[in-house]
Amino acid sequence: MKNIILASGIIGLLFFISSCACVPLRKYNDKRVSRYVNRNLQSVYALADSLQTAASGNKKSSGESNLKDRQVKKIMKMLGDGTTVDFRKGYCPQNDSIEPCDSVVIFQRMSILLGIREVIYDFSANQKSYRDDLGYRNYYSFRKAAPKIYIRRRQIPMM
Repeated sequence: MKNIILASGIIGLLFFISSCACVPLRKYNDKRVSRYVNRNLQSVYALADSLQTAASGNKKSSGESNLKDRQVKKIMKMLGDGTTVDFRKGYCPQNDSIEPCDSVVIFQRMSILLGIREVIYDFSANQKSYRDDLGYRNYYSFRKAAPKIYIRRRQIPMM
């Protein structure tokens, strides 16, 4: 009986430690992506603008496999596995005064431990300023990485 209680306590402790370790990993990952975006700002803008032009007014999703150029694929791979271009207000986890929801190119990457990371390029004509939310409460965070580029982290939606 004592062994069962001890084993369950150790398993619970390991689960707690592993779940807490994800927050520093999320923060590190977001800072790493921010540094990459700032170092390659013109390339990121060019990629986002070309995806916006290719979508031509419709909501369009695409992946890295659709790209031909090796350098463009490298940038795309760093930013996310897939992209979505939204011209009208589409799915927005929060309201539009907290984060951009329309006229955006979203580079998305999903990870079991880290949740969903979205690099958002805001190409709207009326630029707004948004507050950073770095609390990582309920897996959510939002930060400005560069002019017109934001990083949003959220949990994987359960079905």
